[in-house]
Amino acid sequence: QYKKNNEMGRYCQAFDQLRMQLKESLEKQATLEKSRKELIASISHDLRTPLSSIRGYVEGLEDGIVHDRERFNRYMAVIKNKTESLNNQIESLFQYSQLELSDGVRDLCRRNSEELLETILKPYEVEFTDCQIRLGISRPFPKAEIDVNENSISQVFDNLIANAKRYVDENGVITIKANADVRYLTVSVSDNGSGISPEDMQHVFEHFYRAEKSRSRNYGGAGLGLAICKRIIEGHGGEIWVESTVGAGSVFRFS
Repeated sequence: QYKKNNEMGRYCQAFDQLRMQLKESLEKQATLEKSRKELIASISHDLRTPLSSIRGYVEGLEDGIVHDRERFNRYMAVIKNKTESLNNQIESLFQYSQLELSDGVRDLCRRNSEELLETILKPYEVEFTDCQIRLGISRPFPKAEIDVNENSISQVFDNLIANAKRYVDENGVITIKANADVRYLTVSVSDNGSGISPEDMQHVFEHFYRAEKSRSRNYGGAGLGLAICKRIIEGHGGEIWVESTVGAGSVFRFS
């Protein structure tokens, strides 16, 4: 508590700053270690569930409990479905780890935003043609020159649209809009689904976070989709955020 403005006072002040910096460093290290442990626990949980299911059905086939073609086909369909689920989760883990290890999104190219959005979104219109969920795309797109990695931005749209599809009902509507100002292109992906509760809003972009507390498979994959979106958008020097009302839907925006 030495506060005098002399050599000893300056020494005490410098020492106290060093002490606080050390404390902050240790707290940050403890937080990272906790995050690492949670990451390993989440990976273990998410990979164990489909693996256990695959193992059970394979053992059933080995034990010869399947005697008719219909049940055999049903078992094989489940095994295939769980294998695809595992593959998707491992692919998400790979993408997330690559983004974590890199300094940002690489290979940015100067593109016209209208051409880029048309190229990315046109296939989704075809995909939704025979789907009960309706996709609405607001045109014309803005014509702005942007520095972008097309594959990465396609991944963002993939994740946001897939996320919206999980939380709307059969007659749901997903709407995509874009606008540009002097500095940024901003895109919104909105839905009229179940919405996100206020307590979940601040966590949705964290890795392995799922608002569905039961971690039900009906609500999708490993909880990495939005975390990957955040990494990609920040790697482009932009931001991503969400606005939502429970029972009315959500709007994800990125710039």
